Amino acid sequence: MGIEILQGIISIIVILGVAPMFAGMVNKQKAILTGRIGAPIWQPYYDLRRLFKKETINAASSSFISRISPILNLVTLITAAAMLPVGFWKPLISFNGDIILFAYILGLARFFQILAAMDIGSSFEGMGAAREATFALFAEPIFFFTIGSISFISGLTSLYDIYHSIQLTNISYEVFIVICSISVFMLAVTECSRMPVDDPNTHLELTMIHEVMILDNSGFDLFLYQYSSYIKLFIYAVLEISFFYPFSKQSYLLGIIIFISGSVGLTFVLGIVETITSRYRMKNIPQYLLFATAIGILNLLIYTFTK
Repeated sequence: MGIEILQGIISIIVILGVAPMFAGMVNKQKAILTGRIGAPIWQPYYDLRRLFKKETINAASSSFISRISPILNLVTLITAAAMLPVGFWKPLISFNGDIILFAYILGLARFFQILAAMDIGSSFEGMGAAREATFALFAEPIFFFTIGSISFISGLTSLYDIYHSIQLTNISYEVFIVICSISVFMLAVTECSRMPVDDPNTHLELTMIHEVMILDNSGFDLFLYQYSSYIKLFIYAVLEISFFYPFSKQSYLLGIIIFISGSVGLTFVLGIVETITSRYRMKNIPQYLLFATAIGILNLLIYTFTK
């Protein structure tokens, strides 16, 4: 039991430590694809250190909600990270039914951020909070029709057990896993406010979703929000990479290679998507999310009738 706890703690440390570098690699890939040198992959660490040292200035109209929301947002995401199956190690938090808790832990982080944005009283931040809440309504079914479909097929309800039950023994199951990974990718770019749903680099309030909600935050509070966004992006990256762990069940070394190469490959895919696509109009985003949900439903039906 002590070894499992230690392994779970190491897994969390890996996620918390690598998350900013993963975001930096995505930004580096985007710069290379657009013909620029770009910032080093360590730039997110430099930005976090700079924000950590700055003074936090709260809006005069804000209440205690704006003060506690950044830390609660970070704590909830760390809790979600503690439930992720990183490689062969069992996560720190793992039990039957934790797939439901995982989904709503992420939803709780979103709730605190929306609440803080509305607490400021800014019309722009309220607009971003409304958009975030609306798109979350469409995003949650994607999770349950992808990860939940594997749970339905395997009969397991723990993230660790679900991912480690994947058996790539026939072509239909392999197709099922690939299509599920596409749905999770579409979910990740939505939940993490990436292109084509949102532009993380824009500063035009009328078109922003995530960034507009933290316009009035500064210093340590902004550090917490920024660090939380890095962790959230890497959480979805781990969910994506974990689909392919069954290839490495017989070799720890192969598992490490798949994790590293999968992470690098995913940064390349994100860089390509954010380079060649433009941001969707607001009215088209629900259609994009419904398409991802339909993929999950169709995939489940195909597997059900062909197995």
